[in-house]
Amino acid sequence: MADSRQWQLLEILNETENFFSKNGIEEARLQAELLLADVLGLNRLDLYLQFERILTNNEVDLYREYVRKRAGRMPVQYVLGKTSFRHLDLLVTPEVLIPRYETEVLVEVALDCAGKTSSGVLRCLDLCCGSGAIALSIAHECEHAFVVGLDVSSTALKIARKNSNRNQLNDKVWWVCTDLFRGLNSFEFDVITCNPPYVPQKEIQSLQPEIRDYEPHLALDGGKDGLDYYRRIVKEATNCLTVGGSLILEVGDGQADEVGMLIDSCGYFECLNTVSDLNDRPRIITGNKKSQENS
Repeated sequence: MADSRQWQLLEILNETENFFSKNGIEEARLQAELLLADVLGLNRLDLYLQFERILTNNEVDLYREYVRKRAGRMPVQYVLGKTSFRHLDLLVTPEVLIPRYETEVLVEVALDCAGKTSSGVLRCLDLCCGSGAIALSIAHECEHAFVVGLDVSSTALKIARKNSNRNQLNDKVWWVCTDLFRGLNSFEFDVITCNPPYVPQKEIQSLQPEIRDYEPHLALDGGKDGLDYYRRIVKEATNCLTVGGSLILEVGDGQADEVGMLIDSCGYFECLNTVSDLNDRPRIITGNKKSQENS
């Protein structure tokens, strides 16, 4: 991309697609389109209505910077500083995990539980909330929900608060910096959700560079076998759940059976269920808190 030439929109897209492909970037055309659409302030599909548009020098310079970062394997969401999750536009930085489509299934399950509650207000606790994607989606889509979002990372919570303000949900979400349930013994919730760190420590270095080199290891590292957070959550969750309240956990590939057994063996939950994602992989494990008579 030489400074002295003028670039037509279609030319620069084609050039970037080829460059990304040679550098091992998956979905090279889509990635090029997402970056250029942001530079030009367009929807991605609107690029195809302006193929002959000549880019200004400033537009080319900014686009080149985006392309350089993405070629260095920075995720496109971090390059742009934002992403979409369900019905929300969210800010994301390397301080927070990038929300995945699989996690949208967790929100669906939580909303289904919300529809069954007899409480006037659905009290929801979202652990390891990161960018706030889960907490804010529940608050946005459930009219009678009030959500507490917890994270041990104060920098992550700064992003969550910005996203709350960005989506005008400040009156429905409360953010707390703490380690899981610490300090919440006097509170009870109808639903507890969590997408915890679940990558086994030894596998982190083998992850694709977009994850390994850019996403926060605090949000990835699930301990030696990837189950450390599940053990803590299952052990402590009943202290903060109403009777009949739902615990809803996202799990990694191959973890559903083990997490299900952890929940079942603790003796405090019933109605265990597994929900698969769009790729038919077991992704969400749920259980309802038993009454004392049933324990």
